[in-house]
Amino acid sequence: MFLSRIANRGTSAIKKYVPGKSIKEAQAELGITEMIKLASNENAFGASPNSIRAIQEMADQIHVYPDSQSREIRSCLAEQLGVQLGEITTGNGADGVIYNLGMAVIDQGDEIIFPRITFPIYETISRVMRGVPVYSEMRDLRIDLADIREKISDRTKVVFLCNPNNPTGDALPPEEVKAFLKSVPEQVLVVLDEAYIDFTSSQAKLDSVGVFRGGMSNLFILRSFSKIYGLAGLRFGYGIGDLDLVSLINLIKPPFDVSILAERAAIDALRDQDFVHKTVEGCFEEKRFFYRQLDALGLDYIRSHTNFILIDTGRDAQEVFQALLRQGVIVRAATLYSLPTHIRVTIGQRAENERFFEALRAVL
Repeated sequence: MFLSRIANRGTSAIKKYVPGKSIKEAQAELGITEMIKLASNENAFGASPNSIRAIQEMADQIHVYPDSQSREIRSCLAEQLGVQLGEITTGNGADGVIYNLGMAVIDQGDEIIFPRITFPIYETISRVMRGVPVYSEMRDLRIDLADIREKISDRTKVVFLCNPNNPTGDALPPEEVKAFLKSVPEQVLVVLDEAYIDFTSSQAKLDSVGVFRGGMSNLFILRSFSKIYGLAGLRFGYGIGDLDLVSLINLIKPPFDVSILAERAAIDALRDQDFVHKTVEGCFEEKRFFYRQLDALGLDYIRSHTNFILIDTGRDAQEVFQALLRQGVIVRAATLYSLPTHIRVTIGQRAENERFFEALRAVL
């Protein structure tokens, strides 16, 4: 067969990433006009008005290529974080940065360690580059740092650590993460994915940039503007890492992978911390509402440090997902993560959350 001759052999064992069902897709499938989506961890409060206005003002510039090095947003980030300009790389969402990083550092036969239940793109890029995935087992749905440390060998190239973790929403204690990072051999790269870090309480938040600035050159930090800043539709993410590592990533990454609209919106979003505070406070309040409702229903769940909650429904998650869909509510069945009875639900605004629980009670 033609495809078998030309396909990258690393793709043979990949499980296709299935994103959350869109409202348009669900409406076309079921013919339901009024639907809400609580499946993809999008910002329930939209995006900063500053970002929206900036995009509108740039409408007459979309025929021009963007700055291939995204200097302006990188300068803003460097100033805010207290790092050098050359220590920041950008990409088409955090996913894009993960792919760029993987292509730059993972070679055939390298062992790549990540938790058994976590963001699946780590495994995808590892297999595409013909690395060897090494799974760390969970401990009561929590990442087991001791197990990860034990699995590090002479063949280990990268450790992926998502904190807070997706899809569990759990955050590891900062001191435990710091001790783990210090214990990792300097030839092993630790990728700390902090896409949801802005939703984490200050007590549970590691100063990862401070650890990096303190001299940990084998730490690479991932951040995203899709969640707290509400720019999921524009796709902007960035990474913080050693100067030489970032130079290597920039050597292979696509030259125009951040659009002028994404960069401009990100700059203005970064300057609107009032919107960030509104989002965080609103999410905290709605999570408390979720906890009260889930406790009343007697359902198990993980207290979340993100803008979503993982819920054990006690029954087939796909059946619950389909039943909720027929009620006009889109959530995420966690079967993709080998959790057969769990659903992952994004925190919405109050009216959306009330509708979700009304539908959930009807389904259960």
